Amino acid sequence: MARRKKSLFRGWLTSVCVAAGACATALIPPAEVFGVKLHRTNVLSDISHFESDERDNVVEYEADIELLEQQIAMIENMQTSVAEQIDSTVVEPVRISYEWRTGDYSPQESARRPSSEELRPAADAAMVAIEDFDTLPQSRFDRFVERLVEGRPVRIAFMGDSFVEGDILTVDLRHELQTLFGGRGVGFVACDIPFATSRKSIKRRSAGWSSYSIMKPKAAPESLRDKFFVSGYMAEGGAGASTRWEITESYPTLAGAETARLLLLSREDSRVELTLNDTLSRSFDIEGDEALRQIVVESAPYRSIALKVLDGRVICYGVAIGSDDGIRVDNFSVRSNNGHAIFGTNPLINRQADVLLGGYDLVVLQYGLNIMQAGQRNYSKYRDQLRDMISYAERCFPDAAILVMGVSDRCVKNDESGAYEPIGSADALSAYQRAAADSCRVAFWNTYEAMRSMGGIKGFVNNKWAAGDYTHINYGGGRAVARALMLPIRDMAARKMEARERAEAAERRRLQRLEAERRQREEQMQMRLGAIADMADTLAGVTFQREE
Repeated sequence: MARRKKSLFRGWLTSVCVAAGACATALIPPAEVFGVKLHRTNVLSDISHFESDERDNVVEYEADIELLEQQIAMIENMQTSVAEQIDSTVVEPVRISYEWRTGDYSPQESARRPSSEELRPAADAAMVAIEDFDTLPQSRFDRFVERLVEGRPVRIAFMGDSFVEGDILTVDLRHELQTLFGGRGVGFVACDIPFATSRKSIKRRSAGWSSYSIMKPKAAPESLRDKFFVSGYMAEGGAGASTRWEITESYPTLAGAETARLLLLSREDSRVELTLNDTLSRSFDIEGDEALRQIVVESAPYRSIALKVLDGRVICYGVAIGSDDGIRVDNFSVRSNNGHAIFGTNPLINRQADVLLGGYDLVVLQYGLNIMQAGQRNYSKYRDQLRDMISYAERCFPDAAILVMGVSDRCVKNDESGAYEPIGSADALSAYQRAAADSCRVAFWNTYEAMRSMGGIKGFVNNKWAAGDYTHINYGGGRAVARALMLPIRDMAARKMEARERAEAAERRRLQRLEAERRQREEQMQMRLGAIADMADTLAGVTFQREE
C-alpha cells in the first residue's frame, strides 16, 4: 500500500514537473547564441498567444498623403530621367537584376484553365459575396478575375496582422488558387525577423543578421528606418550572415518551385553567395548603390535555397519562391499592426519591389483585430485611416486591385463569469471598413459574416479551428476562412469562364459552318467541272464521228 502511494506521488510529481517545464519553456524569450537564433518553444500554442515581442512600445504611424504624393512624383520623375539617360547613353544605369540560370533548367508549364464546371461552387455553399464598389467600365477586381480565367500570371500581396501570421489562411488560399489556376511554391518569405515564429509551408534557419520590425523602427539604425518594404521586416548583415529556406511537403503545390527572386539593398560593394539544394552554388559581386536589387534564379525544381554574405554589408528583405507562371500569394503579415504601418514604408522601395516581383494584381488589406474594443460602435477615425491606407496601397501598387477584408469574429472574457462572450463591436467595425471600401471604390469581403455562417469564433474553437483566446484562428480555421473567401472568387471566375466557353463554342460553330460551306462550294465546283468535262467528252465524240 505504501509502495502504491509512493508510486502515485511520483506520478503526480512528474506530471507537475512536466507541466511546469512546458510553461517555463513557453515563457523563455527568443535569444541568440553564437549568432544562431533560438526560437521560443511554445507547446501551449493552442491555448495561448504571444504578442509581447512586438506589442511593447510599438510605433503608431500617421498618414501623410501629401508627402506620399510628393514622393510618388519624385519617383515618376526619376524613372523618366533614367529612361532619358538610357536612351541618350549618357549614363550607364546601375545594374538592378542579377541572373542565375542553372544548366538543368527546363521551364515546365504550370498555368491551367479550369472549366466553368470545375470552378462553380456547390449549389448549397453558404457564399458571402465580394462587393465591388469600383465604377470603372471594367473594375480592377474584375480585371484580376479576368487574369485568372485567361491563365495569365497573377501576383497577390496579402497584407495582414497576427490573424494570418505564420502563413495561416494564406497557405490554403494559395493552395486553392494554384490547384485551380496553376503555379507552384510558397511565395515571399522574409530573410529574418526579430522574434520567434514558424510557418507550416517553409523552414527557415538564419544566423548573423540584425533584423528589424517596422513596428519598432527605433530599434533599427537611423540610416535604415526609411528602408522598410510592406513585408514589415528587414535584416542587415555582414560577412558570414546567412539564411537557408527549405520548402516543406505540407501541400503538393509547394513542390516544383523553379524560380527565386531575392530582394536586397547593397549600399556598398558586396559579394553574396546563393546555394541550391545545399550543393550547387554561385557568387555575385554587387556594386554599391541605393537602388533595390534582385537576384533571379531559374533552376530545375529545388527544395532549398540559401544566401550567405561573403563580403561587405547587405540589407536583405527576403525571397519569393515559386514559378513565373500561375499564381503567387505573398504573405506580408505584421503582428500588432492595424494597417497603419504601411505609412512607415518607403514608397520607392514598394514601387521597385512591385516591378521586380512581377507586378501585383491584387492587394488584400486584412486588419482591424488590434483596433476592436468591446462594446465600441463608432470607428469613424479608423474608417478615415483605412481610406488613407487604401490610397497609399493604390499609389505604391498602381496596377493592383484592392480588396478590404473585414475584421474577423471575436469573443472576450467576462471578468465576472469567466465565460467568453461576443465582443459586441465586430459587426460595427466591419460596417465602417465596408464604408471605407465603398468611398474608395475598391472591393470588400465581410469576414465577420463568413465566420458567423460557420458558427462564429465559438464554433471555430469548438471545431479546434481557433485558439482558446477566442481571437486567433489556427491552420484549421485558416483553411475554413480561405475556402469561404474562394467561393465568391470561384463563382465570379466560373461566370467568366462560362461566358468564354459559350463564345468559344459559338466561334467553333461559326468555323464549322464556314468549313461546311467551303466543302459544299468545293463539291459544287467539282460537280460543275465534272459536268463540263462530260460535255467536252461528248462534244469531242460527236466531232470525231462527223470526221469519220
